Amino acid sequence: MKFRVLLAALPFIGLYSGGSLAAHTPFLFGMPFLLVWNLIWMAATAAILALIHCLDTRDEAAHANEHAGGAQ
Repeated sequence: MKFRVLLAALPFIGLYSGGSLAAHTPFLFGMPFLLVWNLIWMAATAAILALIHCLDTRDEAAHANEHAGGAQ
């Protein structure tokens, strides 16, 4: 569970750490650095949330308990 919580914190840290880097890099790919940074972290956030969804087994455990209880 702790690993999932750490994964969930990554997008927050990533999005808000870009401001300190923006002063040193004015443009990237012809766009302002902060815009590119936010676009990258938007895609990374979606990937991280998909990974957290795959790692989450609570629904499977509840489903297994439901079937085990009904068989008795």
